[in-house]
Amino acid sequence: MRVVFMGNHTVGVHALDALRRSCDVAAVVAHPPDVEDGVRYKSVYDFAAHRDIPVKRLRPTDAEFNSFIHDAKPDLIWLTDYRYIIPIDCLSIARLGAINLHPSLLPEYRGRAPLNWAVINGESRLGLTAHFVSETVDAGDIVMQRAYNLRPDEDVGDALMKLYPLYETVTAEVIAAFINDTVRRTPQPTGHHKVYPARKPDDGWIDWRKSASQIHNLIRGVARPYPGALGFVGEKRVTIWKCSIRSICKDASPGTVLSITDDNTFEVACGDGALIVTDYSIDSGRNLETLSASDTFALEKKLAVSVG
Repeated sequence: MRVVFMGNHTVGVHALDALRRSCDVAAVVAHPPDVEDGVRYKSVYDFAAHRDIPVKRLRPTDAEFNSFIHDAKPDLIWLTDYRYIIPIDCLSIARLGAINLHPSLLPEYRGRAPLNWAVINGESRLGLTAHFVSETVDAGDIVMQRAYNLRPDEDVGDALMKLYPLYETVTAEVIAAFINDTVRRTPQPTGHHKVYPARKPDDGWIDWRKSASQIHNLIRGVARPYPGALGFVGEKRVTIWKCSIRSICKDASPGTVLSITDDNTFEVACGDGALIVTDYSIDSGRNLETLSASDTFALEKKLAVSVG
């Protein structure tokens, strides 16, 4: 069973590691140079290179993309966090087609950043789907799904810790099904299913006029290893990593810092309720000052842009 792997980051390393223990990984296509590669996330390129697996950093638009895959003579193409659209003529190179691992319970949360979006939207049941790659984004036949639960006090980092072993087990089980000729294809339901866009660090801006529950989920959804949720007090940029909800709030404008404890946790008024912020960092570019009671977070995103 010869497989060409295309992928990126830590989830890609987990899937690639499972593949090399289950079949012959003939070649690896890694992302072009990525500032997060090997820093915030593990590097697929380094993992393959250190194990003498032929590897190149390529986009589908690169001249040697198709030839590199064709020369590997794959039975199957395997994708994990490879963020480019694969041309149909490339998919036909492998006699068994291509499989993608998507971190949601398809058909829900098609598109980019599905895990972040699911946590931001307050989902408690999350999952991983192995599906055939088709012309429509994340719409190919499902081969396997595995679900897991996320508690309200857990964040996207906790979700990743639950996902990493799933990437390995699902990869191994699907490859075994191909080898044993027991793969089952389940078409996805027809009809409209939302395709989510990519997220940028600036999308973590906090609008304190929203409810404490909505803001809490945003903070959970962009927590480490992602860039965190952002707010500004004057020129102080505050990145919030963890918080809890207080349903009853003093009569104060959204964004107002209501109190600060001796251990420097602080409470902020929201449009409905308040948040107790327990893990945060402050960096104005000049100092690491703590906040003061009665400081107020900016409510408009444009203010952060003008001073950030």
